[in-house]
Amino acid sequence: MKVQHFQALVIGALCLGAAVLAAETYNHHQQLTELQAAARDTPADPAPALRRDIDVLSNTLATLQPQVAALGEAQGQSASAQAGLSQQLAELSASLKVLQATPRGPSNADLTRLEQRLAAVETAIEKLSTPAAVPAAATTRPAASAVQKTKAKAPTPPFTLLGIETRGTVRFVAALPAGARSLSAVHLLQPGDSLNNWQLRAIREDQAVFHVPDHGDRTLPLP
Repeated sequence: MKVQHFQALVIGALCLGAAVLAAETYNHHQQLTELQAAARDTPADPAPALRRDIDVLSNTLATLQPQVAALGEAQGQSASAQAGLSQQLAELSASLKVLQATPRGPSNADLTRLEQRLAAVETAIEKLSTPAAVPAAATTRPAASAVQKTKAKAPTPPFTLLGIETRGTVRFVAALPAGARSLSAVHLLQPGDSLNNWQLRAIREDQAVFHVPDHGDRTLPLP
C-alpha cells in the first residue's frame, strides 16, 4: 500500500514536472516566435544603401561640374552677344529715325509735273532765243547810252525757275541751270542753298528771293 502510494506520488511529481517543463517550453517557443517576428519587422541597416547613394551622387556631381562650367561660359558669351545686338539695334533705330526725318525724294507725280514745266520752259527759252527785230530808231541811239543801260541792268539769272516743290512740311524751289535739258540737272533749293553763286534767301507765295553778289537781293517770279 505504501509502495503504491509512493509510486503515485512519484508519478504525480513527474507529471507535474512534465507539465511545468511543457509550459516553460511553450513560453520559450512563444518568445522565440516573437523575437523572430520582431527581427523580420526591424528595418535593414541603411548604412550600405546610403553609402551607395552617396557614391552615385558623388559621381553625378563630378559629371555635372564640367557641364555647369560650360553652361556658365555659354551664358557669358550669350550675354556679350546680347549686349552687341542691343547696341546694333540702338544704332539701327537711330539710323531709322534719321531716315524718317529726311525728306523723301521726288515721286513719279513730281517728276511728271517737272517734265511738264520743263517742256514749258524749253518752249519759252526757244522763244527767247529767237532774235527780235531791232527797230530802226534804236540803231540811231548813241552807243554810250546803250553801254550805260547794260551796266545798270541786273545780271540774268543763270537758271530757270520751275516752281515750288513740297516734301512734307519742307518747301523747295526747283531750278534748272541755264543750258541744261535733262531732269537730272534740276536742283531743289532751300533757303541758304546756292546755285551758280545765286543764294536763295526766301520762298514766298509766288516769288523767290535770291542774293546776287555785288548786286544785292533779286526777286524772281515763280511759274
